Amino acid sequence: MSARQHHFSFAKKVIPAETFRAPDRMFAELTGPQREAFLFFLWTESGKGLAEALPHVGLAPGGLEMAKLDVVGHVTAGDTEVVVISMPPALNANEAMFLALVRRAGAPSVFFYERCADLSTGTVHPKEAVLAETRPDGSRSNYGFHEGLDLQSFKAQLEKILGVSLAGLESSLEPVTAAAFVAAGAARTSGGRSTIRRVAEPARPKPGSVLEVLLLLRFSLPLVMYAVWKTVPSLGYQLAPAIGPLYTLLSIGIGISLVVFLYKVYDARRGQTPFGPGMAVAGWMIPVAQMVMPPLIVGGAYRAVVRSSAGLMVTVWWLAWLVQMVNEVMRGLRAQLSRVDGGDWYAAFEAGGGFHLPEPVADLYIMMSSGIGSLLTTLAAYGILWHIVRSIRAKL
Repeated sequence: MSARQHHFSFAKKVIPAETFRAPDRMFAELTGPQREAFLFFLWTESGKGLAEALPHVGLAPGGLEMAKLDVVGHVTAGDTEVVVISMPPALNANEAMFLALVRRAGAPSVFFYERCADLSTGTVHPKEAVLAETRPDGSRSNYGFHEGLDLQSFKAQLEKILGVSLAGLESSLEPVTAAAFVAAGAARTSGGRSTIRRVAEPARPKPGSVLEVLLLLRFSLPLVMYAVWKTVPSLGYQLAPAIGPLYTLLSIGIGISLVVFLYKVYDARRGQTPFGPGMAVAGWMIPVAQMVMPPLIVGGAYRAVVRSSAGLMVTVWWLAWLVQMVNEVMRGLRAQLSRVDGGDWYAAFEAGGGFHLPEPVADLYIMMSSGIGSLLTTLAAYGILWHIVRSIRAKL
């Protein structure tokens, strides 16, 4: 039931971004004789590079009429100007059925009339929609749930908010004729350049840059310290008291950055991931589930962006990650292993208390928590994750 990326990106990102960046151009293009071509151009451009580029027309949710991308009409009343756009079929929650570009006293905003979820069934609501508004400063107003999925329902709610009449909206624009279309194109050519150009979303840094650096540091430091211990043991003893807390701080930073990164990836790839953005965060915190959800979340992000499976790689990373976490906890608690007369091993903590470890488990722990075993575990835990994050960032 997640919004499809092409539909969502066009309505919620491209149209607002272009409206707030150049409102005069947007209102002129969407009310001129080339409005259909301009709107279709924006739709096509917003679908480039996506796994699923959607058609601009199709059956409406009821299946009895068509829904298509189109400029419905243009109304001016006093200092308020409104352009209404109809969208291709909106099938899922958060997908807009109609958009309204509005200028009030010259200040632009964009209204969305969008599908919503039915909380009683967990599916998209068959009768109700949500009306919302977004502004150039990023603020958003939600005007609640309203019955009706058609244009008349949208107009009725928009009229109440704007305090203007939208009567005659559907017949407000002159029909597009071949002569007017060609004349508009000639005017652009004589002016030296076309006003229609590829619309790009504002350039933003890709998420995960800090995470990538932290992972590289956490991967490299054990290698450096291993070399120091082998070549200058005295220096290793001097650095040891500071290195432990540094490892802990890096691990905390990596944990927080990783959750933020995965949330952003899931948010950017809605409809293509196995879970929603919220579960990409909550899955790390739910008791018991947190033992199996993280590799599913990481693997889902990788498949959604890189478009290939990484099951074995993610599994090896997760096992190494778990062992590394156990090692860090045990080191933080200053656990000491001891054994008396060939009995079970006993892990004792400096602050008091401890627990018994059967021999196979103790042997495995000793192998993976000291010497070359600890080093390899750390390299696998942070090195593989660094590769996964870097691969995802390269494709975002």
